[in-house]
Amino acid sequence: MAAHELPITLKFLKWQKLYETEKPFKIFINVPKDAQDPRDTNLVFESVNVRVHNVREHVDGFSLDNNGFMYRQHLTRLSNFTDRKSVDETYLPEMEALLKKEVDGVDQVFFFDWRLRKNAPEVEGTVVDMNDLTTWLRPAVHAHIGALSPSAIRSPCRSKLIPRRSEPRRRFEKNPAPAPGRSILPPQRSCPHHQVLSPFPLSSSPTPTDQPTFSSTNSIWRPLIPSVSDWPLALCDGSTVSPHSLVETDHVRRSYTGSTMYLMHEPQQKWYYLSGQGKAEVVIFKNFDSERRGVRARYAPHASFLHPDAKADRPPRESIEVRAFVFTYPKDMKLPDA
Repeated sequence: MAAHELPITLKFLKWQKLYETEKPFKIFINVPKDAQDPRDTNLVFESVNVRVHNVREHVDGFSLDNNGFMYRQHLTRLSNFTDRKSVDETYLPEMEALLKKEVDGVDQVFFFDWRLRKNAPEVEGTVVDMNDLTTWLRPAVHAHIGALSPSAIRSPCRSKLIPRRSEPRRRFEKNPAPAPGRSILPPQRSCPHHQVLSPFPLSSSPTPTDQPTFSSTNSIWRPLIPSVSDWPLALCDGSTVSPHSLVETDHVRRSYTGSTMYLMHEPQQKWYYLSGQGKAEVVIFKNFDSERRGVRARYAPHASFLHPDAKADRPPRESIEVRAFVFTYPKDMKLPDA
């Protein structure tokens, strides 16, 4: 029987005085050797020993609004996740139906990203094409929140469910350094690399009654093997996370700049995982929720960790994460044509 609690090590952002005048960033393209500033990042992380609780015996005891995540049983018809067309045409509609069934207030879903991850050795010199969604990435080991609030909708569309729009490649310019902002609700800013993709209002402020409003950003994470034993996904109970422990970071890619929130460690944070999570066990978690009233958890930081009892002869983890923007219709709104 799996242990109820495990001692593990997670990587957290370590606050630097530099961040008071320079926004944290990570550049995912090659910086020219003759660049005035040759850095590709100013991020500093620290490894912290924490305890992660196994939810196997009370897997139904978590909810999106109370904890920021929940587990559900779900069978998929898809077997080949490396075929992009199959994922778009079969898996994404399955995930849309799942969100509408399990999450309150889901009227319209826009998938903007999905990623495959696998525990495989890194090959030196390998170039990863982030535009190829079928590329296997390594498990993400830093505690973070991925796609965030409405500002994150200014990233490239990743699914046919959002009409693709071409955009000329533009020269990268660093964003002006903001004031020391460590809030989950950063002010929106103008960036020449950002492209607004949604035709809908993106704030929780009053909107016309004939328009849907942005509700939340959710992820659905699924193992692609019968049982994950080496690199499980740990989730932090969002109700134990202080907004001041989250630091917005620019992720700069060749054609756009996106936002990620990295988590700094605080002792009250509580971490959970599902031992032996299998292909039919999905976890739905929040990256951002525009609703404040009656919601204890508006997000769920997460990270993968090396299981201390991992065996070398067990199949390596394979997984898929789908990210979606969720919109809610006013009661009297006429539904759009299918």
